[in-house]
Formats: sequence, C-alpha cells, structure tokens
Amino acid sequence: MLWGEPVEITGLAPFGDGHSGFTYLIELRAMRWTGELVLRLSPPGARIAGPADVGRQGRIMAALHGLGLPAPRVLVADSAGAIGGRSCAAMVRVPGVEWRSALVRHGNGPVAELAVRLLHEIGRHPSAEVGMPNEQVTSIIDDLGRWRSLADRAPESLLGPIHRLYAALVAKVPAQGPPRLVHGDFHYGNLLFDESVARLTAVLDWEIATISDQRLDLGCLALASFRRRYSDPNPTGGPDVSVDDLASWYGSPSAEAGWFTAAAGLKYAAILGHNLMQHRRGRRVDHVYEQLWETMHELPTDVMALLD
Repeated sequence: MLWGEPVEITGLAPFGDGHSGFTYLIELRAMRWTGELVLRLSPPGARIAGPADVGRQGRIMAALHGLGLPAPRVLVADSAGAIGGRSCAAMVRVPGVEWRSALVRHGNGPVAELAVRLLHEIGRHPSAEVGMPNEQVTSIIDDLGRWRSLADRAPESLLGPIHRLYAALVAKVPAQGPPRLVHGDFHYGNLLFDESVARLTAVLDWEIATISDQRLDLGCLALASFRRRYSDPNPTGGPDVSVDDLASWYGSPSAEAGWFTAAAGLKYAAILGHNLMQHRRGRRVDHVYEQLWETMHELPTDVMALLD
C-alpha cells in the first residue's frame, strides 16, 4: 500500500556501519523501480518527531536531489508510521566511496574544498526549496542551548567543562546569519565521493537538520579535522586541513570560524556523552562510544582556545 503497487523483495540485509540506526539494503522488483534501495526506519516505539522522523529526512534529500545537488533519489518518504508505526524513507542506492578512499584519490585540500563548496550550493536555496517549507528558524543561541541541555544526560564528569564552554560561547556569540538549511552533523563521514573524479555524490543522515545559520555546518566540518589530535576513532573523517583554510574557502573570518568550531565541540561532546549513557543503559547499544572517552572529555577544554 505504501509503494502503491505490488513489489517483490528478493534481498534484505542491514546496511552501513551500524551507527546510523535502522538502515537496510533491499533488492526490489516492481513496475516503477527494480534494483537496490536503501531503506531507513525510525526506532521501534519512538514518537515520529525530530530525529526519529525519517520521512522528514527523506523529503529533504528528495528536494536536494530535485535541485541537482548530491543527494539520493528518494522514492518513498513517510512520516505517518505506515511500516509498523515507524516512519521511513526508501532511496536509490548512490554509488560512491567514503572519505578515506577520497583522500587517497584526491588529497586533503580538494576533498575539504568539495565539502565547503557544497555548503555554498545549498546556501543558495531558501527553506521552501529544500524540503522544509514550514520550518521555524533556530537561532544560534537556541542551537547552543539544545546541546547544553543534552549534556545533562552525559557522564557527570563532562558537565563542568561543557558548562564552562557554553558560558564562554554565549559571551562571544556572533550576529545571526541568514536562515539556510543546516545539516547539523556535516562531516566527511556523512559524505560520499566519486571514486574517479573530484566530486560529491551524496550527503546523507539529515536527522538533526534545521533552518539556521549555515556557519554551524562549517564548524562541524572544521571540528572533524580538529579531532585528528586524539587517539580515539574518528568516524567524522579527518582531512589534514586547518580552521583557517576552511574559513578562507568559505569566505569567513578565521576568528568567526573558530567560534563555530568551538560550538561544534560543545555539540559533539554532548552527543557523544549522551550516546555513551544510552549505550551503557542498554537503550541503544553501540560499543564505539566506549572508545571515544578521550574525545568527549578533551573537546570542551581544547576548543576553548579557539575563542581567544
């Protein structure tokens, strides 16, 4: 009924690295499509809202695909719980390689410049064109507050450093930029690259997308490289580029880019700490968070230097 015609599923298997929730690769035969689809579902029992509204993510990717931007072709995007009460998005599998292969093929600077160029391409489109026509604008200070609140569900040892970083960020908060689509988790681990030529084929995982200041995504991108200093795994990707390089390519003053990188440090420390506690309590088991202890504890203090 969701598809609108009879379908035959000839293959179904978990897909991805396991950190992106309930994602599956499907071999499907139908009248209007035959081939490989990637299916994402919201967690079982979760209220369909915010990050659990996979249909919303699908509509964003569908809009970007329609604009000719690197995103999958989305065939189904449902927020009504049509599959066992769960929201879903089904999209054509996009060919591409992950950031490590792209670095080997294209080099650090070109890969990072591709990501910055995509921010500019997305920024040319108002919210009505990117699948979020009725979305309220999230201010920079509200975005900070969201992650400051999430940190209260992280290990207690993180609270002091995060609270100090939050206060320092609020004291120097920049003027709000124009409202644009913000991915919210914009790093190299969520990008796919062409194997042979220097171009992006897709940006994925729009779980925490908002309409806000696009420099928040620039900060996420810069923080990915900042995390090279830690011995922990770095699933966000780590091209050897500086905050100054990214700021120059984006067209932003270095000090301003430093503020948004520090803001991303607060966000990821809070997210990693929250996810670690979810793992330990058995609510969403993922052992990678046990390996990220150094990162989540060092980030709030280390990024503080970017505010000087």
